[in-house]
Amino acid sequence: MDERMSESDRFISAYRAFRDSIDLDKEAGLPDINHLVWCLLAGVPAVPADEEDTPEAPLKAIDQRVAILKAVFVEVNSGEEDSFLDEALSIYDEAARVAKVLIEEALPPEKGI
Repeated sequence: MDERMSESDRFISAYRAFRDSIDLDKEAGLPDINHLVWCLLAGVPAVPADEEDTPEAPLKAIDQRVAILKAVFVEVNSGEEDSFLDEALSIYDEAARVAKVLIEEALPPEKGI
């Protein structure tokens, strides 16, 4: 990506790239937390924080991924009841929490966040 782009522009670009890669005509059920944790740790979707070389970047990337995944999930499932969306969003939040714990546990103490 262009280094001159602002962080918000790079985030919006990452959101659009991921959104464009999905079939928005299909509704999805509740997300699977194990699959979500794997995606978050594997770097799906790609986000601006992936390009940063700071100790905080891995956790920042998790937050950016979850924001994108939540936004697309709500868009795809916009016809669903609020209770369904709330439950799904809480699963995304829990997946982010688990992914962050795994990252923090995997880092050596001198590289801790």
